Amino acid sequence: MPKIFLAAFIGFVTGLVAVAFHFGLGLATSLVKMPWTGDNALPWWSFAIMPAIGGLIVGVIIYVVAKAPETAGQGTDNMIKSFHHEGGKIRKRVAPVKFLTSIITLATGGSAGYEGPISQIGSGVASTVCYGFNMPQSLRRQFTLAGTAAGLGSIFKAPLAGALTSVEVLYREDFESNAFATSIVSSVVAFTVYIAFVGTEPAIAGVPVFPFANTVELIACALLGILCFPFSYLYVRCYSESETRFARWQVPNWIKPAIGGLMISVLVVVFPEVAGGGFEFINEVMGAMMPHSIWGVLLLLGIVLAKIVATGLTVGSGGSGGVFGPSLFIGGVLGAAFAGACELIAPDMIRCPEMFILVGMAAFFAGAAKAPIAGVVMVCEMTGSYSLLPGLLIAAVMHIAFSRPWSIYKSQVQNKFASPAHRGDMDVDVLRVTTVGDVIEHCEMKTLRGEDSLSDVLKDIEVDYVYPVYEGTSRTPAGLSLGHEHTGTYIGLLDMSIVKNAYITSPDLIQHLLISDCTVKAPMLMDSMDLHSALRIFVRTSMSELCVKNKSGEVIGVLSHAAIFKAYDKIVQQKAG
Repeated sequence: MPKIFLAAFIGFVTGLVAVAFHFGLGLATSLVKMPWTGDNALPWWSFAIMPAIGGLIVGVIIYVVAKAPETAGQGTDNMIKSFHHEGGKIRKRVAPVKFLTSIITLATGGSAGYEGPISQIGSGVASTVCYGFNMPQSLRRQFTLAGTAAGLGSIFKAPLAGALTSVEVLYREDFESNAFATSIVSSVVAFTVYIAFVGTEPAIAGVPVFPFANTVELIACALLGILCFPFSYLYVRCYSESETRFARWQVPNWIKPAIGGLMISVLVVVFPEVAGGGFEFINEVMGAMMPHSIWGVLLLLGIVLAKIVATGLTVGSGGSGGVFGPSLFIGGVLGAAFAGACELIAPDMIRCPEMFILVGMAAFFAGAAKAPIAGVVMVCEMTGSYSLLPGLLIAAVMHIAFSRPWSIYKSQVQNKFASPAHRGDMDVDVLRVTTVGDVIEHCEMKTLRGEDSLSDVLKDIEVDYVYPVYEGTSRTPAGLSLGHEHTGTYIGLLDMSIVKNAYITSPDLIQHLLISDCTVKAPMLMDSMDLHSALRIFVRTSMSELCVKNKSGEVIGVLSHAAIFKAYDKIVQQKAG
């Protein structure tokens, strides 16, 4: 029960933040566009420079002022990464920085979505609350998703879809069922707070009540789902390529969003519809602006391609925004183009061609994000219409069937079995999911040569140090060497008990002993080996310490018997909280 109350509190706070985001974005957009309105308005094409100016401001805030690089790019993927790899931890500064930079990006015409910022802001709010209550990792992850659900459910006025998206978007073929209850509560509370200030009108208003899809229309929906997959591949590839190239570019990070904004200036001049979130254009197309000519269809396809490139440049360069919103825009415009083509090929066969705008939105996002249920419900709630549910489902499933290899969220994993967050759940023996390389303290090892005389190196040997011994082709002088200087064959470890015994009982014997005479055979561990297998080797050899090498054969450290038990105790404590 306390979890439910805490989820409600997270939803309440996130709902207020979403209200502030909504009005803040509206105010910022009005201020930015002021020079292009009124009697002495600037030429409309000059607005194209604004994405570059906005990108410059965003880059300075993220990298110079706030020093919060995790707020660059899309927020939802950063939330997914935090869930899988960082125990749901999100720095306190992330929410306010993401809030400000996302408003600037969207208001100045950057091609991005609302959901990335608000989902990361919501998860940041939840993470901050969890810090205050000293939550264990498992609960912190749950509430991180609850914050994400609250953000999505409020900003899109879609409480059920917000909860479904938060638990479904983590995996390509699974969902986080443990977090569904808290996500529902948080999303509903945030939605209630949001509509109290903003109103209950759907995010995409004016959608007519479409008739239930018949057989012909269901087949057309399936075809539209198939049509989405080459465009979703292009979308994912364009964004990924842009992100990779900007990351490799040897220029200061703070200037990269400005360069990305400058690159989309030409696109904004030719296709002004690609600037910002783009839902206003979807409303216009829904309001009977359907193309009934080949040129109209080609124009819409051009807008689709321009939006794909513009989003890749905006978010891939480090601009603050999401890729979920643009995917809805791309799907909707693609659906409009498909509807226009259907009207040209077979007039009056489809009773309401506008329905394909909604079908395209649901199908494109569902396949691109691998979230079929969330994508369908999201479109239904955003439009306030469930009459097309069968067609939406058919289109979404067809798109997913053809687009399994890629996703707009690179931090997604296949399922719970592939998530570090659930390693302990999938394997009771935590030592099997922890590697030797995770535990050892990496250091540059000193090694010995087996053919050297013990007396020559005795003065340099430390009693508590572990010395691997090599035999073979090394030409290094007698004495201690670094591990990478030996080219011979590893034969074992110097046994200090033999050295001590010889020194005490027969001091003269030291002059006649070689290092190899005092070497005990001991296997060398690979850094990729799991701790369970390493422990079995310790038991079999009765050794207290063993050397560790990497895949190149270089000795990189030592693992002790005691270190395994310390690692086990630490992992168990982390799992417990």
